[in-house]
Amino acid sequence: MNKNQILIKKFCDDRKWNQFHNPKDILLGIVEEIGELRNIIKWEQDPQTIRKVFLNHIDEVEDNIGDIFWFLSLLANSYGIDIDKAAKMVVDKNAKRFPLNKTKNKHTNIHLGGFDGQY
Repeated sequence: MNKNQILIKKFCDDRKWNQFHNPKDILLGIVEEIGELRNIIKWEQDPQTIRKVFLNHIDEVEDNIGDIFWFLSLLANSYGIDIDKAAKMVVDKNAKRFPLNKTKNKHTNIHLGGFDGQY
C-alpha cells in the first residue's frame, strides 16, 4: 500500500470509523466528489476554458481530488486492495490493449475507427 492509503487506514482505525464505511456509502461519496468537480465546469465544452477554470479554482479541485482518493482508499482498504498494485495492473493491461504503435495520437473508440485490442 502507498503511504497515503496507509495513513487513511490508520486515521479511520484510530477513530473506529470503519463500522460506518459500507460500500454503498463510500461509492456515493465518490460520486458526490465527482459531481462537485463537474459543477465547477458545468456546461462548458471548450477544453482550454475548462483547464483555465480548473486552474483558477485549483484549491477546490485539489480538495475534491483528495476526497476522491480518500473514498477510494476506504473502499480499497475494506477489501485489502493495494491501490498502487491495482493501478499498475490497469496500466499493464492497457499497454497490451492499446499498443503505442497503433494508438499514439489516435482515439480508441472502435465504433469510430479507433483501435482497441480487447475487441
